[in-house]
Amino acid sequence: MTKIGWATDIHLSVCNNTTRQHFYRDIRSAGLDQLWLGGDIGEADNIESLLSELIAQVAIPVAFVLGNHDFYFGSIQEVRGLADQLCARFQNTVYLSHSRVQQITPTVGLVGHDGWADGRIGNFETSMVMMHDYRHIEELSGYDKLERWEHMKQQGDLAARHLYDVLPDAMETYEETYLVTHLPPMREACWYDGNIADDEWAPHFTCKAVGDAILAIASQYSSKLTVLCGHTHSPGVCEPAPNVTIYTDGAEYEKPKLSRIIEL
Repeated sequence: MTKIGWATDIHLSVCNNTTRQHFYRDIRSAGLDQLWLGGDIGEADNIESLLSELIAQVAIPVAFVLGNHDFYFGSIQEVRGLADQLCARFQNTVYLSHSRVQQITPTVGLVGHDGWADGRIGNFETSMVMMHDYRHIEELSGYDKLERWEHMKQQGDLAARHLYDVLPDAMETYEETYLVTHLPPMREACWYDGNIADDEWAPHFTCKAVGDAILAIASQYSSKLTVLCGHTHSPGVCEPAPNVTIYTDGAEYEKPKLSRIIEL
């Protein structure tokens, strides 16, 4: 049996050292073979040190994607570069956005990408929501609303292209594929306090490009696809296709935890 720990939105940068050490201890105590992380680990100026600390403390293979908070006070390009450098330093650490299919067991594969809120679900043009992303991430700041939307769509499309590249191989090869991403890939997976996001909030919390890719690719295969995401800090589950299940897991600031343990 292979035992996987899944955690998302752990926000280690707002945790004191005692809280972080308790989290690492819980991971070690769980007897895991691997740890998967769904992003929002820290911010651009501390993500490298926090991930390095976590990897050293848990002492098991780690596969991760990044979330929007991980790019705050920096740039998307630079932080993704830091993630690549970190993987070069630590053996058995994988940044899924820049990786091919990972074999977990002979029948289970793993793929993933950060994803990005692409404003294509709901009504971005009339939404009054102003995310911190739009002030604190270099590629999104300094633009008017419609200019920013173009950059958001470009990031969503980049995520989708990665999945079109790697997901077919995974679903053809394995009986079950896990897809790790930060953003809910469709409205039905975008939960908050037990409800689905409305037109005001959905543009900023979903990645339609990734959702479209998931459904288009999964429709060509009979194998199972399980999607793990977060971002909204509220749990929920949806099944948008007979062979696709999407789990959106909850989180609390200053209380990092394993969202679930998967036994394969």
